[in-house]
Amino acid sequence: MVGSVWLTSGKGRKSRDSGLDRDKIVATAVRLLDAQGDVSMRALATELNVTPMSMYWYVANKDDLLELALDTVAGEIELPEADDDWQAGLRALAQAWRRTMVGHPWAIRCYGDYLNIGPNSMRFTQHAQAIIARSPLSKADQASALSAVFQYVYGFATNESRWLEYGRKTGRTVDEFVDDVAASVAEVPWVSVRSGVVEQKHSQSMAELRDRDFDRALDWLLAGMLA
Repeated sequence: MVGSVWLTSGKGRKSRDSGLDRDKIVATAVRLLDAQGDVSMRALATELNVTPMSMYWYVANKDDLLELALDTVAGEIELPEADDDWQAGLRALAQAWRRTMVGHPWAIRCYGDYLNIGPNSMRFTQHAQAIIARSPLSKADQASALSAVFQYVYGFATNESRWLEYGRKTGRTVDEFVDDVAASVAEVPWVSVRSGVVEQKHSQSMAELRDRDFDRALDWLLAGMLA
């Protein structure tokens, strides 16, 4: 995407006749995105019971709508309390970002398409910078540390959200979908299913396995910063 809704001067105006404003449009878009994984301007107008053309008084295009929706989701991230334990703070922030992104699977797909410089995104970034500033790392290493952690979270949440969307599209839970995949793989003669998540899943749910793997790898990453 070229440009950003946050770099334009238009902020949208409220109409007395329709009761419509940009906040209402974005909140409805987030709800539709959560339910359907995508949204069109026409479908959004129908949901709001307004004409499609009236939407463009507040939101210029779908890219602007998605960027606004993404920043709304960023506002849901729980920021940990400030204390001297920077590793615990960074761990809590990473866990909170993952929970929020996975709670809105469409959001992680959009994340790499936009600048993420809205007020909520900047609040998150500044909080992360304040946490890492309490570490013994150099200024240059602090930036690298944040990049490493959030590239990890981005990749993990992207994969996790994809599985959740597979389940939603097929009408199954993630565990049911994995069971179906495992059954199909077991029928392939040259593939051993006695490895990886298929074998581990017998004693734990997929949610438990994902939480364990996420926290374990995050601990390794944080420990490595001081090694």
